[in-house]
This record gives sequence, C-alpha cells and structure tokens, in this order.
Amino acid sequence: MFNLNNLTKKFILSEGVAPTINSWIQALNDNIRSLNPSSVSDKRRVEVMKHQLTELKRSSRRMQEEIRFLQEQVSILEEGNKNE
Repeated sequence: MFNLNNLTKKFILSEGVAPTINSWIQALNDNIRSLNPSSVSDKRRVEVMKHQLTELKRSSRRMQEEIRFLQEQVSILEEGNKNE
C-alpha cells in the first residue's frame, strides 16, 4: 500500500524540475516504437524518425561529454584563481 502523504510530497518537490534530455529521448523512442505504419510511405517516415533519434542520441552524448569536460576546466581555473 502506498502512502498518500509521501506521494504528494514527492509530487510537490519535483514541480518545476525539467526532465533531462535523456528522458525526452527515451519518451520519443517509446513513442516511435509504438507506431504501426499502415502504408509504405509511413514506414519510411518511421524509419527516418528512428535514424534521426539515433543521431540525436549521439549528439546528446557528445554534448554531455563536452559539458563535463568544460565544467572540469572551469573548476580547475577557479582553483587556480583561489590559489593565487
């Protein structure tokens, strides 16, 4: 059995928190997989969407790696400024 107070608290605390890019990509992936195209042209469109989603995943991963790298560099520079 679930506790309504805890459920309400979690809901209120998570308000305003935007989903991550990975959450959006996963949701798109699930939506695309649930499609059942009825024509050949619709099947092609779904295939193009799947390919675009794969490229989006790659780009997102690269951007996240770049952000981590840049954050590390900023923290190193900030430490250097504090030591001077």
